[in-house]
Formats: sequence, structure tokens, C-alpha cells
Amino acid sequence: MSSNKLYRVAVIMDGRVEYEREVLRGIREYSTDRGEWLIRLEPPRNDTAEFLSEWKPDGVLYQSAGLTRGALRAVKQFAEKAIHVSDVGESQGRSSFVGMDNAKIGSMAADYLEGLGRGSFAFIGVKDSGFSERRGKAFASRLSSRSPVVKSHLLKGWHSRRQEEMEVAGFLRELPKPCALFATHDECALWLSTLCRGMGIRIPEDIAILGVDNDELICELAWPTISSVAVPSRQVGFEASQLLDEVLRGERGDSRSTLLSPVGIVTRDSTRSPETSDECVNRAIRFMRDHLSKSINAGDVARGVGVSRRLLERKFKVAMERSPLAVLQTLRVERAKVLLADPDLTLAAIADQCGCSDASQLIVRFRRETGITPGEFRRSPGER
Repeated sequence: MSSNKLYRVAVIMDGRVEYEREVLRGIREYSTDRGEWLIRLEPPRNDTAEFLSEWKPDGVLYQSAGLTRGALRAVKQFAEKAIHVSDVGESQGRSSFVGMDNAKIGSMAADYLEGLGRGSFAFIGVKDSGFSERRGKAFASRLSSRSPVVKSHLLKGWHSRRQEEMEVAGFLRELPKPCALFATHDECALWLSTLCRGMGIRIPEDIAILGVDNDELICELAWPTISSVAVPSRQVGFEASQLLDEVLRGERGDSRSTLLSPVGIVTRDSTRSPETSDECVNRAIRFMRDHLSKSINAGDVARGVGVSRRLLERKFKVAMERSPLAVLQTLRVERAKVLLADPDLTLAAIADQCGCSDASQLIVRFRRETGITPGEFRRSPGER
């Protein structure tokens, strides 16, 4: 329902990493049909307090990271008309909060990494960062009854991490191997992966690494690619916008906190154990995963790993009792299952990312592997 008033909404956020971009997409989705919202996106800067004073927004959606004390005081003046979208412990004054349940993220990471059967566990986070410390504490607490010691290292600051690189390298080198390591976010996981490879530490054989946010660009920049805890960041933006809208319209006057649970784990190569004892087969499977969006066949895979197709067929028969093509089709369907969790992706778009010529071919392959259609899978969370 439209109103005559034009509401000014300040969004104080960098928008640099995937979590923030997805929050912005959620804000866009909620506000698209609300012509009465005038949105201004501003990164956190030294003059944020001056901006708020001069532009005089009716409401604020913000992240506290990067804001000066003066800016935080300015945000606090908006009381319940300021909605925080990062960590509940960093909300200002009577600000409401919509964001991740960071304790559940830490617990989910612990359960997943424990399932890898590693002998030791570690966490690397950031000191005096509410979301990071909550993730680390929950991770250690979840494992406390099964692993008395979870080795932790807290960086003094994320943006000053280069000054601590030698110390972190020593921490990684001294970890008992094989180890399962939980990094506070995907950028941290990528950085740690680079340090490990530079020191000759094998991933995942020596250290399996798990990040948070499922930032596909960051996760796939790494080699091996990074496994990650997926979070509903777009939902954060949508629900925060909805809450602010209610406050601006006078439908709600109190502050509240909403914690959203993580979606699940997206497994990539940083936590995958070798598929078989045959390294040629393992390389072939990695090649398949790296080229799932392309229309490749068994011959392409054989050329990719430098063996004849006949030899590859024999090796797969011995190691997996399946053909390379059958394994490839299974991997395509597994990729499709992950993509189906995104309601904005059409079947045609998913088919394109899974190496299928069109949605019809995807449906046929999916039903052959699972017994149900992609649409039925999408409508039935219990199948996931």
C-alpha cells in the first residue's frame, strides 16, 4: 500500500563482499515496489556522521564495521529506526537487529568438520569482532566433549593481517596434522589456503579448511576451492527492510532481534578427501568438477588428465565400479541440487551451469539419478 510520504532510507554498507551484496539484493527485493523509498547507499567513512546530519534520513540500515565512534553515536540517535544487519552484539542503543545466528554457524562448522575424521581442530578469527568471536566460541564449545583442545588464533585486525602473516604461518605449521580448520569467513579461508600452499602444507590432506558466506568468487579463486557455510544473507536484507518499513509506518515501535540460521554446507575441494586410492581417477574427478558447466564427455576428461579413454574407463571400473560418464552425470546432479536452493535461478540457468543443453535435459538427468524432478526437489526441503 502506497503512502504520500517519501521515506529517505540510508544504507550504510560497503557492498564489497558477497554477504553485503546479498544483503543489498534483499533490500532491493523488498523496496522494488515501494516507490516511496528513496535509498542512498553510503560506505562507512570518516564523514558518515556528517552525512546523516545533512541528508536527514527517516531510517537507517547499517553495518557497524568501519564506522567511527562519532558515526555510531549518530546512528544511535535513530533508535528503533536504525536496523543493524551484521551482529547482534554490535547494535547501537535501541537499534533492532536482523542477521546471522553466529553461534549456530560455529556449531554447524564443528559438526561438519568432525565428520571428516581429523585428529585435531583449529579456528582462526578476528579479535574484538563480535560475529567472529561468537563463531569461534560455539565451534570450540561444540567440540569440547569430543576434542578437549581446539587451537585458536585471533588476528588483531583483519585489515592489518599482513603484519601477522609470519605468526599465522607458524601457527599453521605447528598444528597437529591431519587437522580440520574453521576460518571465520571466506576471505580468511582464501588467505589461509594461500599461506598453506606457500609452505607446502597440503589441502585437504594436511589441513581441511572451511569458510563462511559461500562467496562463490572468493571460494573458487582458491586452489583447491574452498568449502563454506552458506548463510541466508539476502533474507537478512529483506527482513531488515520489512522491519524498518513497519517502524516508519508506525506499525511497530519496539526494537527486536532476529537471528537467522545458516542454510548448510557447500562442499568443495578444501574439505574433500581423495575419492579413491587411484590418483588418476582423483584427478579425473577434479577435472569434472572444474568443468561441470561445460558440455564435456569421457573423452574430454581423459584428455584433460593425459590418459587414453580406454585406460580411464578401466581405472574407473576398478576404483569406483562405475564409468566416468556415470560419475560425471552424478556430479552434474549434485551441482544442480546446490543451485536449486536459490529460488531466483530458473531451470534453464541451472541447466547452463550444469553442462546441460536445456532445462529438459536437466530434468531427464535429474529424474534418472534421483527419481524426482528438479521442481519436486526444490519444493521438498527434506530431500536436500
